[in-house]
Order: sequence, then structure tokens, then C-alpha cells
Amino acid sequence: MKNRTYADIHKPLFPADLPILIEKFEDIFETYSYVPVKEKVYPKMKLTTNLLSVLFPFIEHPVYGKTGLHAIEKYKDGIVKKYMYQWKIIIPKKGKHKQHITAWGNDPHAEKNTPPELHFKSEPHHHHYIPGDWNKRKDNWEVWSLDDALHFVAYYIRSGKEYKPK
Repeated sequence: MKNRTYADIHKPLFPADLPILIEKFEDIFETYSYVPVKEKVYPKMKLTTNLLSVLFPFIEHPVYGKTGLHAIEKYKDGIVKKYMYQWKIIIPKKGKHKQHITAWGNDPHAEKNTPPELHFKSEPHHHHYIPGDWNKRKDNWEVWSLDDALHFVAYYIRSGKEYKPK
């Protein structure tokens, strides 16, 4: 993960190098016979020149149970224009808020329609940082790629520690 600054906000983001990431994080991936989600579950994935959409299931976590990282990257001209990485509980199936552990995205929030408390210096990059509460957001200077997201979550999966937002 990188610590970025305001100067980095408009730099291009590049698509995930899946073979390298899969090898780097293979120890945390798990295969379950049934995952009650609509997303493609790894090793299946939706990958086109315009889109990556996949759910990476993880080995069981002692606090959260069976979790996974849902990754979406939308591309234009070989650049990531939009991303969303969400670490969530995948089994048993729960509602959007109850399954949420943490997530990152770069969908812009128009200033005139967004409450002042949701304006961030890292805009459009933001972090949905409170487990169980998708609505809470804060600046995001660290996770802007699938590699960053997997690196962040892998720490908790490998250590078995509970994610406690700062």
C-alpha cells in the first residue's frame, strides 16, 4: 500500500495484474461449495476490456467467519476510471450494512448534492470504514488498487485480528 498525497489524485490508475495478485495472495483464498451472492466467485470472474468484477472468497476469519473481497474495476482506454473494493461477510448472506466490514471507492460525489461532512480532501477516493455502517466515509489515501485492497485485508485474514477502524 502506498501513502498518497493530494498531488496523486489525478494520476492514472492501472488495471490489476491478476496472475501476480493471485500468486501473491493465494494463501488467503478459499473455495466454498456454495456462496449465496450474485457476483462471479473466483476462480470465475467477469473480465473484459472495460470491466473486472469478481468476488475473492477468503479462508475463514475467527471474528467475521467466511468473508470475501468484492472487486470492481471499470476501464477506459486501459486506465481504471472507477473502482470499488469491498471486504464483506459472504456466508451467511446478510443485508448490505450487516455484511459490510470495510470498503474503498472512487465514485465522485458532486459537491452541491453532498453534505459537507462527506466532502474529503482525497475526493473522489474515499473509505467506508465502519463495519456494519456503509454510510460512514472518510479520506482514503492508501487503497486505490486491487493490490492495495488485498494487501490491507490480507493482514487481518492472516493474523486473525479484528479490523478496528482508526
